[in-house]
Amino acid sequence: MESNNELLAKVDEVRTRKKVSYEVAKKALEATDYDTLEAVIYLENMKGEKYEDLKEYKEKTFDSIKRTSSETVEFSYQDKKFDAPLPVAVIGTLLLARKPKILAAVAAGVLAFGIDVTLIRGDKETNLTKPVREKVKLTANAFGLEKTKLSRKIDDLTEKIHFKKDPEEEDDLKGYFSPDIY
Repeated sequence: MESNNELLAKVDEVRTRKKVSYEVAKKALEATDYDTLEAVIYLENMKGEKYEDLKEYKEKTFDSIKRTSSETVEFSYQDKKFDAPLPVAVIGTLLLARKPKILAAVAAGVLAFGIDVTLIRGDKETNLTKPVREKVKLTANAFGLEKTKLSRKIDDLTEKIHFKKDPEEEDDLKGYFSPDIY
């Protein structure tokens, strides 16, 4: 076994040549019986293995994108339609998943407004919203919620929650935020 100063010098030499941490350089030296040249070669071979793994991962990712690029998601409302590639729709959903309240609002809007979301794979079409919409209707009917009653309750609630200021209400800011100014 070498002295600490000799070992440190070898570790420094490996680090300057391969730009690795002290720990990685020391492990490489230990694996090569403290031969500096062999440690550098050892690290080069490790880098090549990592590159091959990364290259394989990249190829699998591109293959997956190529396979799914022929698949589309169609959003339709009344007579209007919008198509998006499946990877784009999935990425958009994942981005919305970071904000659960927004995702829930979008999902509720899709169901409430009757927007149909259809997955198209070649000749096969799968409507994603129809089964969910039917389950929601069955659940609402099970609780005795009819569309007119529910609509009336929502209207009553919105009438109770109003943000309009009464004209007789005192204006503390002397009209600075009046809509008449803007």
